[in-house]
Amino acid sequence: MNRPLVKLASALLLVAPLFADLTPPAGGQEITVGGKLGAYSNPDHGTAKAEGGTWRVDVTKPDDSKPFLAQISMSCPQGALEPGDVVLAIIKARALRGETPAVEAKLQLAAAPYTAAAGTTGLDLSPEWRELPVLFPVTAAIAEGRASLNLFCARTAQTVEVASIRAFRYPKGTDTSAFPRIRKTYAGREADAAWRKAALQRIEQQRKSDFSLRVQGADGKPLADTEVTLTLRRHDFGFGSAVTADWLTDGTEDGKRYREIVDRLFSQVVFENDFKDFGWQEGAGGKEAKLRQLDQAMDWLEERRISIRAHYLMQVATPPNLAKMTDPEAIRRHFLTTAEERLAFAEGRVREWDVINHPVAWSGADLLSRRPGLEKLDREIHGLAQRSTAVPLFVNEDQLFRPGRQSDETFDYVRRLKEEGFRVDGVGNQAHIDESFLPSPKHVLAVTDRFATLVPRQVITEFDITTLQDEELAADYTRDLMIACFSHPAYTGFLLWGFWEGRHWKPEAASWSRDWTIRKRGEVLEEWIGRRWSTTVTLTTGKDGIVGWRGFPGWYEIRTGAGGPVGQFEVTKALPSGSVEIK
Repeated sequence: MNRPLVKLASALLLVAPLFADLTPPAGGQEITVGGKLGAYSNPDHGTAKAEGGTWRVDVTKPDDSKPFLAQISMSCPQGALEPGDVVLAIIKARALRGETPAVEAKLQLAAAPYTAAAGTTGLDLSPEWRELPVLFPVTAAIAEGRASLNLFCARTAQTVEVASIRAFRYPKGTDTSAFPRIRKTYAGREADAAWRKAALQRIEQQRKSDFSLRVQGADGKPLADTEVTLTLRRHDFGFGSAVTADWLTDGTEDGKRYREIVDRLFSQVVFENDFKDFGWQEGAGGKEAKLRQLDQAMDWLEERRISIRAHYLMQVATPPNLAKMTDPEAIRRHFLTTAEERLAFAEGRVREWDVINHPVAWSGADLLSRRPGLEKLDREIHGLAQRSTAVPLFVNEDQLFRPGRQSDETFDYVRRLKEEGFRVDGVGNQAHIDESFLPSPKHVLAVTDRFATLVPRQVITEFDITTLQDEELAADYTRDLMIACFSHPAYTGFLLWGFWEGRHWKPEAASWSRDWTIRKRGEVLEEWIGRRWSTTVTLTTGKDGIVGWRGFPGWYEIRTGAGGPVGQFEVTKALPSGSVEIK
């Protein structure tokens, strides 16, 4: 497939009702008091000026990759921002020109490196003045007086006017359910969407296969005219989640519930931190006990035929454990030594490796590759992995679905590695999604097609979605992203970055709450992985003991009658037939 990349101006919005003269809820601190509203445009791309009490930006030469080239901004001189705070911005704006006028609202550090304090939000504009409420859950601290709220305008040819921007900070724990807001959605969410119908047809045609099995008894003779039930116990496709060795070996009731979900729903897992470099260096405290625990967890997974992604050998964005290490040779030895040990420990027990994590990373990231003496360390690590294991080797990065620098530079990074002769078998797409940017399923498939020109495999490696108390949106998007990816032949796995609130880096993005109450996004997993994308058939063997059926590849259980003898077998597209002995 060769779909062109879909050009996105902004996330789609539903606005109901149209807001005017909004009053912010009580309890907030107005952080824009005394601030200055202003505008800027690169002269090669447009003009910016004040007119009649408003600021106007006229974009004549758009640049989809650099929306900041034309912008309107408001400084925020009051109040420091802390993770967990919520900022409500009320933006009075309109568009006088443009086919699909839109801006991107970003709460950020006002000076270089312009670090984001929250996710960027797309806003559609109309010719009429409207006050648009935007909620920013703060994820990064910014000192008092150093924040600004910016509206990036340069993605499309348009004329944008802004009369005012007000912003109010609310402390962590504030209930925002009654706050004015613009409800988000995405193209392709509708129940009868044509893309979904086509994707489900592709899943039926491409993911399923016709299989046959010869069933025989303990004496080696075929079991003729015998009723058997075949049940898919483990998908060949890597449906799963990040897990921890701690919880896979935990003896509490929570540990039992944790393992029950892993065993019942998932066919693949990735250890969240257990294979990362920290804790593997010589002299690390408790290292032997940790490795015994990891070994025990891996044995438990192997017994259940749950495959393992190993994550990661090296992170180019400086990991926290090396933040204070400045000696390049010490960093080099650290990664080479621990990578060699981790590769040896995992050999024969993992399905694939994330070799390089965050080679491009977020804006402003401290990259080891920019430090003198470490420019080629990622190549050394990749070469070591290539010599040490035959399993598929991946490069893993985030925001590949979002048009712009991170996606484009990752594509170029993988391309260069391959041109230099390195074996790159796949791209891991972290896919941490925020409602501020919801790529449509068509766009997802187009980006997938693009990366498929480089590598034969792709995996969604760290999926989660955060919304502003809109669980239906989170559930619908989880469903549609899973359908889109499972329908594309490039994907070999779809992994969540955690499933339980008791162990999740973003508790609000978990599929099960702390008390194990299932959320709507968890119901999506139960419905699609647990039921729709499962195979259970009851058949009668022929005189030769053979049965045939159509289903998903993977590891099956076979049973003869209720409570009868049981056997297990594996079928794949490469080996569509086999035999099993019932004992």
